[in-house]
Amino acid sequence: MKNKERSRYYTNKSVKKKIDKMLEQNARNQSSLGTGSQFDIGQEESDLAWNQFEKEIKELDPELYDIIKKQND
Repeated sequence: MKNKERSRYYTNKSVKKKIDKMLEQNARNQSSLGTGSQFDIGQEESDLAWNQFEKEIKELDPELYDIIKKQND
C-alpha cells in the first residue's frame, strides 16, 4: 500500500497516539463491565464513552473510523 493510500493512523504519530489512547480506555471500560469494581462505569456510560470516541476518531481519521465503527450485526 502506498503511503498516500494509508490512513493517518499509520502515517501521523500524533493521530496514532490520540486514537490509541481512546482505544485503550475503551478496552479498560469494556473489561471492567460487570465487575462491580470502582472502574465499572456501567454499560450505559461505556456506550456513551465509545460514541464520543467514535466521533473523535472520525474527525482524526475517517478511513480508520470506517474500519472500527460500531456495526449493526
